[in-house]
Amino acid sequence: MKAVILAAGIGNRLKPLTDKMPKSLIKIGDRTVLERMLDSLVDLGITDVTIVVGHLKHMIMDLAGKDYRTAGCKYITNPDYELGSILSLYAARDEFAGEDVLLMDADVIFENKVLAKVIDSTNANCFLVDKNLKDAAQGEEMKVASLGGRVVQIARKVTREYDSIGEGVGFCKISSACSKELLKSLEKRICLNRLCDYEMALDDFCQRVSAGVEDVTGLKWTEIDFPEDVEKARAIAGGLL
Repeated sequence: MKAVILAAGIGNRLKPLTDKMPKSLIKIGDRTVLERMLDSLVDLGITDVTIVVGHLKHMIMDLAGKDYRTAGCKYITNPDYELGSILSLYAARDEFAGEDVLLMDADVIFENKVLAKVIDSTNANCFLVDKNLKDAAQGEEMKVASLGGRVVQIARKVTREYDSIGEGVGFCKISSACSKELLKSLEKRICLNRLCDYEMALDDFCQRVSAGVEDVTGLKWTEIDFPEDVEKARAIAGGLL
């Protein structure tokens, strides 16, 4: 299994902090978000890593280098990183053929148990969910809804029938056997709207193939989107030391 980390975005909601550094290089305790992510991957045996870069890409490449601990790091540039995040995933499309891929957003702080849940899952295609939601159906978090254990919708506003729902962690596992279906979903969405979130393509993907879920409710993690999330991430990281 290899990892593909999406780290090309500008991080508009964290400006002016992200004017001078990518969101993934925010320091959380003694390490950056990206360093913590790479350390977790190595600790769990994932050493083939591709990072999609764009905004201030040289800073990310300088920090991680070609070799990080025992991991080899490869970089793919999304020249249109100021547009929709789907273009970052599309830039890495060739990485999904031939080997299962762990797809990761580069703005998440988490304990290793979170990542292990998706790596060790028996589901060939798998999404992580946290069921601790205040407004399960209509809040602004990206939701993953499932029915009978199969993902039926990935969206902020859930409209399909489901029996379980949670906030998406931003990590998923895509099997190499389904890489062609992922490509079809990406191309379909890009033809409709190049400015959209990549999760819209993943939603289409889950209509084409079977994808399961793993529950991480109660485990420590947070996505870093807003200034207050930085402090939350530091509190979580402090508990992991």
